[in-house]
Amino acid sequence: MSTKTYNMRSAGQAQIPVLGLGTWQSTGADCVEVVSKALQMGYEHIDTAQAYGNEKEVGQGIKQSGVGRDKFFLTTKIFPDDLKFQPEKLLAAAKSSLENLDTDYLDLLLLHWPDDRVPLSETIPMLCELQKQGLTRNIGVSNFNIAHLLEAQKYADVPIVVNQVEFHPFIKQHTLQTFLANHHILLEAYSPLARGDVFDNEVIKSIADTHNVTPAQISLAWILSDKHRVAIPKTANPEHLQGNLDAIKVQLSADELQQIDSLARSDGRKIEHPDYTPEWDD
Repeated sequence: MSTKTYNMRSAGQAQIPVLGLGTWQSTGADCVEVVSKALQMGYEHIDTAQAYGNEKEVGQGIKQSGVGRDKFFLTTKIFPDDLKFQPEKLLAAAKSSLENLDTDYLDLLLLHWPDDRVPLSETIPMLCELQKQGLTRNIGVSNFNIAHLLEAQKYADVPIVVNQVEFHPFIKQHTLQTFLANHHILLEAYSPLARGDVFDNEVIKSIADTHNVTPAQISLAWILSDKHRVAIPKTANPEHLQGNLDAIKVQLSADELQQIDSLARSDGRKIEHPDYTPEWDD
């Protein structure tokens, strides 16, 4: 990839832009437009997933942007969602994503959720093989707790560089964060605005007023204050793209960081999988 216009995080051989565009629930022409506009205005990190049903639209947005493939970091996720799933299907799934996205390679390929019906002893080696074959430059996981990560690492012979999880000021993830940092795995935050709840929190609103920025920018700045974290806020509104990107410039004081840290609670989760809820260690 080319020289970056904003900060990076390192894990394994991966160099990941600290802030990207999430595309969950982004569909149709709106998805094409927001991806295209994001890349044109300087985003260098785009995140999608097969389960989102929008890889083709993301690919169209990439093409429409006119931005070269080597100028941004592209992630997708594969969801082992039924008993018929076999590890060799990962290869076919990855090739399908490449075709939909109209690209020759991914920068990062993630297993979207753990699934006890699909042994990691089978899927992780195949995921590693996809990296060795050049279909993806890095591999990772999503929604994995510490037990799943430990098991995955037993079967990986290339670095697992990311665990993409729900993360925002209201969710307790301290034990997981510590584990990830100690194992050189980045925490990639999805739903970093807590599905809009940051806009109604008095602590975050007060800090935002102090900095003359939005609560969204404060939440993102808090996440990015830790060198072991990156964030992928989603927006369907192109007008919000620049504001999210500008959060990188917001510098919070130690006291402000502590105030936001104190907002985490045991019932802070916003996203649940219909068949699986990860058991975190906090």
